[in-house]
Amino acid sequence: MRVRIVYCRRCGYQDRALELARDIITFFDDVSVELVPGDNGVFDVFVNDELVHSRFQTRRFPESEEILSEVGKRRAVLGGYK
Repeated sequence: MRVRIVYCRRCGYQDRALELARDIITFFDDVSVELVPGDNGVFDVFVNDELVHSRFQTRRFPESEEILSEVGKRRAVLGGYK
């Protein structure tokens, strides 16, 4: 399973992206996390290429628990496999 975090580096969102990535890999040992620098205030989180959170759509940053829940749901659908 893959998680991709696209964040606005110029906006100073790198620390948020790193913290979220750390939480994901600490909680799930079989999930890979990719950090992708973007711009224009982006902070999007994708799980297996499916958008699960967009700062533009929600007008807020995701809580780690929200993303961990989304990853967990998708793992359950896949039977716990990658």
